Amino acid sequence: MKTFIAILGATTVLGVVGSAFAADAGQLAMGKERFDYWCDTCHAGDPREAGRFLPGTASLNAKYNGSRPGALVDRTDLLPPYVELVIRKGMEGMPFFRKTEISDTEMKAIAAYLSRNTRQ
Repeated sequence: MKTFIAILGATTVLGVVGSAFAADAGQLAMGKERFDYWCDTCHAGDPREAGRFLPGTASLNAKYNGSRPGALVDRTDLLPPYVELVIRKGMEGMPFFRKTEISDTEMKAIAAYLSRNTRQ
């Protein structure tokens, strides 16, 4: 949590939110493709298992109780440094991913894809 606060504080102080993390179309396409492969299996935005949300989305829906979307693709508050931190370190029930599973390039693309709607 301290690492997340430090990253959030640094990005806020520097004014590095939203457009400063702009990605090109190729990186966003790779991010979507890698998200669909690695992340969508738990974090899909639509109900799948007998009309229920998958575990990642269901747990975030419960955690945020409607204050934020449980589906990661619907979020507007995800900053790339935070997404990268969660991918590498894991969080709560989410496992971490090694560089041999998700390369740094792929991780940055996923982070860019998930932060594409981040508000300034």
